[in-house]
Amino acid sequence: MQMMFSFFYLIVCFNVFITTISASGAYIPDASLSVPKIIKRHGYPSETHIVDTKDGYLLEVHRIPHGKTTTQYRKFPVLLQHGIVASSADWIINGPSKALAYQLADNGFDVWLGNSRGNTYSRAHKSLSPDTEEFWNFSFHEMGIYDLPATIDYILERTNQSQLYYIGHSMGSCMFFVMCSMRPEYNHKIRAQISLAPVAYVHHMTSVLNSLVPYAYQIQKASNWVSKGAFLPQNAASKLVNKYLCGEDAVNSALCKKYIVYKMFGEDTVQFDMTLLPIILGHNPAGTSVKTLIHFAQEITTKNFQQFDFGKEKNLEVYNCSHPPKYNLSNIIVPIAFYYAKNDILADPADVVELYSHLPNRLGLHLIKFDKFNHVDFLYSKNVTDMVYQSVMNTIFKAEFDDWSPEFDNTTSFNSINYNNQCNDERNARTTNNGFWLKITSFIKKKEVHPLKSFMGEDKEENVKSRNTILTAWNQTYFE
Repeated sequence: MQMMFSFFYLIVCFNVFITTISASGAYIPDASLSVPKIIKRHGYPSETHIVDTKDGYLLEVHRIPHGKTTTQYRKFPVLLQHGIVASSADWIINGPSKALAYQLADNGFDVWLGNSRGNTYSRAHKSLSPDTEEFWNFSFHEMGIYDLPATIDYILERTNQSQLYYIGHSMGSCMFFVMCSMRPEYNHKIRAQISLAPVAYVHHMTSVLNSLVPYAYQIQKASNWVSKGAFLPQNAASKLVNKYLCGEDAVNSALCKKYIVYKMFGEDTVQFDMTLLPIILGHNPAGTSVKTLIHFAQEITTKNFQQFDFGKEKNLEVYNCSHPPKYNLSNIIVPIAFYYAKNDILADPADVVELYSHLPNRLGLHLIKFDKFNHVDFLYSKNVTDMVYQSVMNTIFKAEFDDWSPEFDNTTSFNSINYNNQCNDERNARTTNNGFWLKITSFIKKKEVHPLKSFMGEDKEENVKSRNTILTAWNQTYFE
């Protein structure tokens, strides 16, 4: 999660800008070119696609159909989804030798780079102008129930495939959890999901951004007045500050490093590649809505992973009860692997482990073996391939086989959540025309498989047996 990525950055850099401006005159192409042009500049094929959502937003999706010297030979496409106030650029900033998008393409995958509504590449709507408050009336909830389904359906239709791999960083994982909990019919369209620095629970967050939570609604009012509800869009002013204060040779780059990176994401003087900072800031912040910021602030305060809280009166109108319902994590049956870091002060390890424990079908909880690894090291680390990406690719390599059977994690406890007090929201009773979700849930109910309380201790044998029954249900429905 890159929540409020440059709120502090703009304040700090503006104050410094008043007294001193110094920068290298060197031109860095990747800091100013668009994502499709950067991809082409490095010798890879590049495509741009426009996806329209059910509620009218037009999303620009970027594609690398194959590697520089290799053709596409993997069966299932891969969708990479960025975090908050970011864009598809996150997956290519680290260059051809390190960035995940290029590595996947070179390994024969058809790679798609998503862009969430409201960012640099997705500021369009069929009938609404981004200069209106109505355009910015969304949070990660709408990204999950509208943006991702539309993007996934578009990719599967274009590639003539039934499933894809999903890799999300930070809020990119949060959107996925929203989608599969609210629209469980999309579980069967995902071959496997990889969460890098996963975000849903955020109440253990220790980033300096946490100090802004009490002022979230004041920020909302100010932003609604100034920008109609947009939050930190990329514009000429932000690019000017980036150029003159955060260039590699700028005398004030140390301030950028201290206040933009370390205070927000965790200090890592070893792995974070500071030479990338001008490129990173050339593309970030890419913008989002203030409502997204408010939604995360609510998550911190309530310690829940739940829908947007409109206040008691409107909650009764929207949810038919006074409080927003929690997202039903038990609906998420996609095989999921987690990658997290000790020094990630946004996706805190305690929050990551809590989230992991509530998901039924888990492929593994991978702690990065470097204590200083931080939130953005998942994208920009000097040794990110050895530390993260090779393991990620090995996971999806296994899933390429038609007879792949997921090896679920039986070493950690599964903790089900009691949703008996959920609101009577008609979306929770969603059914599907394709029958997959009804088929698998009815199979599990028929076999009397109940949520597993623990995989350890004296109940281990019984729980593993129950897990095998769930796996049987998965296998009997998944490949039809």
